[in-house]
Amino acid sequence: SVLGTRYSVLSKSLNRNLPMDPRIAPLAEMLRMNTRLYRNCLAGLTDDKARVRPTATTNNAAFVAAHLVDSRYYLLSSLGVKQSSPLKGAKGGFNKIDDVTAFPPLAESQAAWTSAGEALGKRLGAITAAELDAPLDPGFPLETKSLLGVLVFLVQHEGYHLGQLGLLRKYAGLAGMAYD
Repeated sequence: SVLGTRYSVLSKSLNRNLPMDPRIAPLAEMLRMNTRLYRNCLAGLTDDKARVRPTATTNNAAFVAAHLVDSRYYLLSSLGVKQSSPLKGAKGGFNKIDDVTAFPPLAESQAAWTSAGEALGKRLGAITAAELDAPLDPGFPLETKSLLGVLVFLVQHEGYHLGQLGLLRKYAGLAGMAYD
């Protein structure tokens, strides 16, 4: 499948054989896993079920999926890759569900996620220690105010929202997310 081929490309681009600052090697491994888990969370979920909110104050799976995509593109931008999220339908990006005017289809979110993952893999293989240590304070609750700190925060952020997606798929009546 196209997604399987793209995952293979991502896995190779985040391969440990590439020269990589040892501080980010574990983060690259987590990003590889998150790339797979994102698809596993959405497997079998229809666009209609993904748009259902469990409560009026709870995000739905379609929003969380789009938010994760936007977050990956934000990470790319932080790493110096000028590539914007292709997802449309929210004023100022998918940061608040109340700003969403239209949810992208899950297939579109998955394609954008895969594309961002490929670009991320290439960039992580080329980033330098000096770049990682560069001061950066985007306003996140970070101890380390550097690009490395932002990378750590955004990898954790992905895990947080992947957990939400796993719960939302169960709410939609699907089996729990699988790691395989």
